[in-house]
Amino acid sequence: MKKYSKEKLKLRRGIKVVIIILCIIAVLCIGVLLFSLFTKDVVVQKIDSSPSNVSDDVARNSTPVIINNLILGATYDKKWVSSERYYLNSQNGENTEIDAYSKEGKMGKYTIGKISKDTKTASIYTTISKQNLLNEYFAVATSNNNVMPNPANKIINIDESYIQDVKKALGVYRLFNMSVRITEVYDITLSQTEKGYLIFATNEVNKGKGVYSTIIYVSNSGKRKLIKYNFVNDKQNAENWPIYSFGFVADLNSDGTNELLIQETKEFEVKYDLLEYKNNNFYEIMSTVAKQ
Repeated sequence: MKKYSKEKLKLRRGIKVVIIILCIIAVLCIGVLLFSLFTKDVVVQKIDSSPSNVSDDVARNSTPVIINNLILGATYDKKWVSSERYYLNSQNGENTEIDAYSKEGKMGKYTIGKISKDTKTASIYTTISKQNLLNEYFAVATSNNNVMPNPANKIINIDESYIQDVKKALGVYRLFNMSVRITEVYDITLSQTEKGYLIFATNEVNKGKGVYSTIIYVSNSGKRKLIKYNFVNDKQNAENWPIYSFGFVADLNSDGTNELLIQETKEFEVKYDLLEYKNNNFYEIMSTVAKQ
Protein backbone atom coordinates (compact mmCIF):
# COMPACT_ATOMS: atom_id res chain seq x y z
CA MET A 1 0.00 0.00 0.00
CA LYS A 2 1.27 3.44 -0.96
CA LYS A 3 1.94 5.83 1.81
CA TYR A 4 1.85 9.61 1.48
CA SER A 5 3.65 11.96 3.77
CA LYS A 6 1.72 14.80 5.39
CA GLU A 7 3.72 17.25 3.29
CA LYS A 8 2.63 15.57 0.04
CA LEU A 9 -1.00 15.49 1.14
CA LYS A 10 -0.85 19.20 1.99
CA LEU A 11 0.74 19.90 -1.39
CA ARG A 12 -2.00 17.97 -3.22
CA ARG A 13 -4.72 19.85 -1.34
CA GLY A 14 -2.94 23.14 -2.03
CA ILE A 15 -2.77 22.40 -5.75
CA LYS A 16 -6.49 21.55 -5.81
CA VAL A 17 -7.34 24.83 -4.08
CA VAL A 18 -5.19 26.81 -6.54
CA ILE A 19 -6.83 25.03 -9.51
CA ILE A 20 -10.31 25.80 -8.15
CA ILE A 21 -9.41 29.47 -7.60
CA LEU A 22 -7.94 29.74 -11.11
CA CYS A 23 -11.08 28.16 -12.60
CA ILE A 24 -13.30 30.63 -10.73
CA ILE A 25 -11.16 33.57 -11.92
CA ALA A 26 -11.26 32.24 -15.50
CA VAL A 27 -15.07 31.90 -15.41
CA LEU A 28 -15.42 35.42 -14.01
CA CYS A 29 -13.07 36.88 -16.63
CA ILE A 30 -14.92 35.12 -19.45
CA GLY A 31 -18.23 36.36 -18.06
CA VAL A 32 -17.03 39.94 -17.83
CA LEU A 33 -15.49 39.71 -21.32
CA LEU A 34 -18.74 38.41 -22.83
CA PHE A 35 -20.67 41.11 -20.97
CA SER A 36 -18.34 43.79 -22.35
CA LEU A 37 -18.71 42.43 -25.89
CA PHE A 38 -22.49 42.41 -25.96
CA THR A 39 -23.58 45.17 -23.59
CA LYS A 40 -24.77 48.42 -25.17
CA ASP A 41 -24.15 50.82 -22.29
CA VAL A 42 -23.20 50.86 -18.61
CA VAL A 43 -24.12 53.51 -16.04
CA VAL A 44 -22.65 53.45 -12.53
CA GLN A 45 -23.87 55.96 -9.94
CA LYS A 46 -25.69 56.13 -6.61
CA ILE A 47 -28.98 58.04 -6.44
CA ASP A 48 -30.89 59.12 -3.33
CA SER A 49 -34.57 59.88 -4.02
CA SER A 50 -35.45 60.97 -0.47
CA PRO A 51 -35.84 64.70 -1.40
CA SER A 52 -39.12 63.77 -3.11
CA ASN A 53 -40.51 62.37 0.14
CA VAL A 54 -40.06 65.23 2.62
CA SER A 55 -42.96 66.52 4.69
CA ASP A 56 -45.20 69.37 3.53
CA ASP A 57 -43.78 71.56 6.31
CA VAL A 58 -40.20 71.09 5.11
CA ALA A 59 -41.21 71.70 1.48
CA ARG A 60 -43.23 74.81 2.43
CA ASN A 61 -40.28 76.42 4.23
CA SER A 62 -37.59 75.42 1.76
CA THR A 63 -35.44 77.86 -0.24
CA PRO A 64 -34.18 76.89 -3.71
CA VAL A 65 -30.74 75.82 -4.82
CA ILE A 66 -30.26 77.56 -8.16
CA ILE A 67 -27.57 76.91 -10.75
CA ASN A 68 -27.32 78.96 -13.94
CA ASN A 69 -31.02 79.98 -13.82
CA LEU A 70 -32.23 76.43 -13.14
CA ILE A 71 -33.73 75.29 -9.83
CA LEU A 72 -32.02 72.06 -8.81
CA GLY A 73 -34.17 71.61 -5.73
CA ALA A 74 -34.29 73.27 -2.33
CA THR A 75 -33.17 73.02 1.29
CA TYR A 76 -34.62 73.62 4.73
CA ASP A 77 -33.22 72.70 8.15
CA LYS A 78 -30.35 70.79 6.49
CA LYS A 79 -32.84 68.65 4.54
CA TRP A 80 -33.07 68.33 0.77
CA VAL A 81 -36.28 69.04 -1.14
CA SER A 82 -36.91 68.02 -4.75
CA SER A 83 -37.54 70.77 -7.30
CA GLU A 84 -41.11 69.53 -7.84
CA ARG A 85 -41.93 69.59 -4.11
CA TYR A 86 -40.41 73.06 -3.86
CA TYR A 87 -42.35 74.32 -6.88
CA LEU A 88 -45.70 73.05 -5.60
CA ASN A 89 -45.34 73.89 -1.91
CA SER A 90 -42.73 76.48 -1.01
CA GLN A 91 -43.61 79.95 0.24
CA ASN A 92 -40.11 81.15 -0.66
CA GLY A 93 -40.65 81.94 -4.31
CA GLU A 94 -40.33 85.13 -6.33
CA ASN A 95 -38.65 88.09 -4.56
CA THR A 96 -37.09 85.79 -1.92
CA GLU A 97 -33.55 86.87 -0.99
CA ILE A 98 -30.72 84.51 -1.87
CA ASP A 99 -26.91 84.57 -1.83
CA ALA A 100 -25.20 84.02 -5.20
CA TYR A 101 -21.70 82.65 -5.82
CA SER A 102 -19.46 82.54 -8.87
CA LYS A 103 -16.22 80.60 -9.32
CA GLU A 104 -14.41 83.43 -7.54
CA GLY A 105 -16.63 83.33 -4.45
CA LYS A 106 -19.63 85.12 -2.99
CA MET A 107 -21.10 87.77 -5.32
CA GLY A 108 -23.66 89.18 -2.91
CA LYS A 109 -27.33 89.19 -1.96
CA TYR A 110 -30.01 89.16 -4.68
CA THR A 111 -33.67 88.27 -5.13
CA ILE A 112 -35.37 85.50 -7.07
CA GLY A 113 -37.14 86.53 -10.26
CA LYS A 114 -40.01 84.90 -12.10
CA ILE A 115 -40.28 81.12 -11.70
CA SER A 116 -41.57 79.01 -14.59
CA LYS A 117 -41.77 75.30 -15.41
CA ASP A 118 -40.89 73.70 -18.74
CA THR A 119 -43.75 71.32 -19.52
CA LYS A 120 -41.58 69.14 -21.79
CA THR A 121 -38.63 68.57 -19.47
CA ALA A 122 -40.28 69.38 -16.08
CA SER A 123 -37.25 71.60 -15.40
CA ILE A 124 -37.93 74.74 -13.37
CA TYR A 125 -36.36 78.02 -14.47
CA THR A 126 -35.82 81.31 -12.68
CA THR A 127 -33.53 84.34 -12.67
CA ILE A 128 -31.81 86.41 -10.02
CA SER A 129 -31.73 90.18 -9.79
CA LYS A 130 -28.04 90.56 -10.64
CA GLN A 131 -27.63 92.37 -13.95
CA ASN A 132 -25.23 91.38 -16.75
CA LEU A 133 -24.71 87.90 -15.33
CA LEU A 134 -22.40 86.16 -17.80
CA ASN A 135 -20.48 83.65 -15.66
CA GLU A 136 -21.64 80.38 -14.15
CA TYR A 137 -23.18 80.77 -10.71
CA PHE A 138 -25.18 79.05 -8.00
CA ALA A 139 -27.45 80.55 -5.36
CA VAL A 140 -28.79 79.36 -1.99
CA ALA A 141 -30.70 80.70 1.01
CA THR A 142 -29.22 83.95 2.32
CA SER A 143 -27.13 83.78 5.50
CA ASN A 144 -24.15 85.37 7.20
CA ASN A 145 -22.04 82.34 6.35
CA ASN A 146 -19.86 81.86 3.30
CA VAL A 147 -20.96 78.47 1.95
CA MET A 148 -17.91 78.27 -0.33
CA PRO A 149 -14.95 79.18 1.92
CA ASN A 150 -12.63 76.75 0.08
CA PRO A 151 -13.20 76.96 -3.69
CA ALA A 152 -11.79 74.07 -5.70
CA ASN A 153 -8.28 74.47 -7.01
CA LYS A 154 -7.66 73.24 -10.55
CA ILE A 155 -4.51 71.14 -10.91
CA ILE A 156 -2.55 72.02 -14.04
CA ASN A 157 0.35 69.57 -13.91
CA ILE A 158 -1.26 66.19 -14.57
CA ASP A 159 1.19 63.30 -14.32
CA GLU A 160 1.02 59.52 -14.66
CA SER A 161 -0.16 59.06 -11.05
CA TYR A 162 -3.62 60.44 -11.89
CA ILE A 163 -3.96 57.96 -14.76
CA GLN A 164 -3.07 55.14 -12.36
CA ASP A 165 -5.73 56.43 -9.94
CA VAL A 166 -8.34 56.17 -12.69
CA LYS A 167 -7.26 52.68 -13.71
CA LYS A 168 -7.37 51.38 -10.14
CA ALA A 169 -10.72 53.04 -9.38
CA LEU A 170 -12.37 51.68 -12.56
CA GLY A 171 -11.45 48.09 -11.77
CA VAL A 172 -13.34 45.66 -14.02
CA TYR A 173 -14.96 48.55 -15.93
CA ARG A 174 -11.58 49.03 -17.62
CA LEU A 175 -12.44 46.01 -19.78
CA PHE A 176 -14.91 48.16 -21.74
CA ASN A 177 -12.15 50.55 -22.82
CA MET A 178 -8.58 50.32 -21.51
CA SER A 179 -7.38 53.82 -22.47
CA VAL A 180 -7.43 56.83 -20.12
CA ARG A 181 -7.44 60.54 -20.95
CA ILE A 182 -7.59 63.00 -18.05
CA THR A 183 -9.73 66.08 -18.79
CA GLU A 184 -9.71 67.88 -15.40
CA VAL A 185 -8.32 67.46 -11.89
CA TYR A 186 -9.37 69.55 -8.88
CA ASP A 187 -8.21 69.72 -5.27
CA ILE A 188 -11.32 69.84 -3.09
CA THR A 189 -12.31 70.05 0.57
CA LEU A 190 -15.41 68.15 1.66
CA SER A 191 -15.04 68.74 5.39
CA GLN A 192 -12.41 69.42 8.03
CA THR A 193 -11.49 65.74 8.04
CA GLU A 194 -12.15 64.80 4.40
CA LYS A 195 -10.02 66.29 1.64
CA GLY A 196 -8.73 65.02 -1.67
CA TYR A 197 -9.01 65.53 -5.40
CA LEU A 198 -11.50 64.88 -8.20
CA ILE A 199 -10.42 63.38 -11.51
CA PHE A 200 -12.55 63.77 -14.62
CA ALA A 201 -11.55 61.34 -17.35
CA THR A 202 -12.63 59.70 -20.57
CA ASN A 203 -11.02 57.39 -23.13
CA GLU A 204 -8.38 58.44 -25.62
CA VAL A 205 -9.79 59.44 -29.00
CA ASN A 206 -10.27 56.51 -31.41
CA LYS A 207 -8.74 54.06 -28.95
CA GLY A 208 -10.51 50.99 -27.64
CA LYS A 209 -14.12 49.97 -27.86
CA GLY A 210 -16.96 52.47 -27.36
CA VAL A 211 -16.61 55.60 -25.24
CA TYR A 212 -16.74 56.26 -21.51
CA SER A 213 -16.76 59.17 -19.11
CA THR A 214 -16.02 59.00 -15.40
CA ILE A 215 -15.51 60.95 -12.17
CA ILE A 216 -13.06 59.60 -9.57
CA TYR A 217 -12.49 60.88 -6.04
CA VAL A 218 -9.15 60.20 -4.35
CA SER A 219 -8.89 61.17 -0.68
CA ASN A 220 -5.71 62.39 0.96
CA SER A 221 -5.57 59.03 2.74
CA GLY A 222 -5.37 57.31 -0.64
CA LYS A 223 -8.83 55.74 -0.87
CA ARG A 224 -10.44 55.90 -4.32
CA LYS A 225 -14.15 56.25 -5.11
CA LEU A 226 -15.85 55.75 -8.44
CA ILE A 227 -18.46 58.55 -8.30
CA LYS A 228 -19.92 58.23 -11.79
CA TYR A 229 -19.19 56.08 -14.82
CA ASN A 230 -20.98 55.98 -18.17
CA PHE A 231 -19.99 53.73 -21.07
CA VAL A 232 -21.62 53.58 -24.51
CA ASN A 233 -20.72 50.78 -26.90
CA ASP A 234 -21.91 52.44 -30.14
CA LYS A 235 -20.01 55.74 -30.26
CA GLN A 236 -21.67 56.66 -33.56
CA ASN A 237 -25.05 56.84 -31.79
CA ALA A 238 -24.08 58.21 -28.41
CA GLU A 239 -26.35 61.24 -28.06
CA ASN A 240 -27.22 60.16 -24.50
CA TRP A 241 -23.60 59.75 -23.46
CA PRO A 242 -22.35 62.55 -21.16
CA ILE A 243 -19.03 64.30 -20.72
CA TYR A 244 -18.65 65.08 -17.02
CA SER A 245 -17.17 68.40 -15.90
CA PHE A 246 -16.74 70.25 -12.62
CA GLY A 247 -19.00 73.02 -11.40
CA PHE A 248 -18.66 73.96 -7.71
CA VAL A 249 -17.92 72.53 -4.29
CA ALA A 250 -19.87 74.20 -1.47
CA ASP A 251 -21.93 73.50 1.66
CA LEU A 252 -25.35 74.01 0.10
CA ASN A 253 -27.47 72.83 3.04
CA SER A 254 -25.27 74.18 5.88
CA ASP A 255 -24.61 70.78 7.47
CA GLY A 256 -20.83 71.17 7.68
CA THR A 257 -20.01 68.99 4.66
CA ASN A 258 -19.54 70.34 1.15
CA GLU A 259 -21.51 69.05 -1.80
CA LEU A 260 -20.46 68.83 -5.46
CA LEU A 261 -22.19 70.52 -8.37
CA ILE A 262 -21.37 68.58 -11.52
CA GLN A 263 -22.30 69.15 -15.16
CA GLU A 264 -23.13 66.39 -17.66
CA THR A 265 -22.97 67.64 -21.24
CA LYS A 266 -24.75 65.54 -23.85
CA GLU A 267 -25.41 66.15 -27.53
CA PHE A 268 -28.79 67.80 -27.02
CA GLU A 269 -28.91 68.70 -23.32
CA VAL A 270 -26.98 69.74 -20.22
CA LYS A 271 -27.73 68.06 -16.91
CA TYR A 272 -26.70 69.52 -13.54
CA ASP A 273 -26.21 67.17 -10.58
CA LEU A 274 -25.92 67.86 -6.86
CA LEU A 275 -23.81 65.15 -5.23
CA GLU A 276 -23.72 64.64 -1.46
CA TYR A 277 -20.92 62.83 0.37
CA LYS A 278 -22.34 60.59 3.10
CA ASN A 279 -21.76 57.09 4.46
CA ASN A 280 -18.37 57.14 2.75
CA ASN A 281 -19.95 57.44 -0.71
CA PHE A 282 -21.27 60.05 -3.14
CA TYR A 283 -25.00 60.17 -3.89
CA GLU A 284 -26.83 62.15 -6.55
CA ILE A 285 -29.40 64.00 -4.45
CA MET A 286 -30.93 66.28 -7.07
CA SER A 287 -30.57 67.02 -10.76
CA THR A 288 -32.11 69.10 -13.52
CA VAL A 289 -31.86 69.29 -17.30
CA ALA A 290 -31.61 72.15 -19.80
CA LYS A 291 -32.10 71.44 -23.49
CA GLN A 292 -29.45 72.83 -25.82
